[in-house]
Amino acid sequence: MEDYWIRRFEDRDYEEAREVLISGMNEQSSTLFRCALQQPGIQLALLSVFCFFFLNSASFLLSSVVLALTVLAVNRTAYQFISISWTEVALKDDLLDINKSYMENSDSCFWVAECNGKVVGTIATLPFKELVGALELKRLSVRRGYRGRGIGKALCRAVIDFAKANGFQSIVLCTSVIQLEGKKLYERLGFKKMKEYFWPSLIGKALGLVLLHYKYDISLLHKDN
Repeated sequence: MEDYWIRRFEDRDYEEAREVLISGMNEQSSTLFRCALQQPGIQLALLSVFCFFFLNSASFLLSSVVLALTVLAVNRTAYQFISISWTEVALKDDLLDINKSYMENSDSCFWVAECNGKVVGTIATLPFKELVGALELKRLSVRRGYRGRGIGKALCRAVIDFAKANGFQSIVLCTSVIQLEGKKLYERLGFKKMKEYFWPSLIGKALGLVLLHYKYDISLLHKDN
């Protein structure tokens, strides 16, 4: 198995780091789609569409085709939601200039995981404005073909070590129910869920996108599972 190592972001990493993050965000659209299909409101809407066309056409085939097209529309909505709400915003925000966002101040940082000269993972942190003495963990992503090798855990450890070395009292993060592997990783590392709520938009609520806030208390000792 190829070795990897965690290091601080450099200018030469810019395109690859953004690629890792964008591909990771876009992957979530399929998970959000599956989550949406589990929502009672959407299930009722799909059933209503099928029944409406079946009662008016008496054609099972036509009703099934319309239902399939409606399901595809839900899938497209999930993809556009991820693209507009996450990807496009990130590219215009902190990922527009990673150096300026994370590397110019001593209390923030951006790391990459490198394997054979290729960026295969990312993570970042900066002070959390809503809580004194807290860092916010952001931009954790690992390329699909490199998952399951402890890279995500090593990246999170880089943030925890950075927080301890710089005197921060806690680390906070925001994730969602569709980021299943990330959620499991944070909990194994000792992050505790503080609150959860629906994405603050009608589409977010309709798709069943729940946001989760976690906190890691630096003052407590945690034992990895």
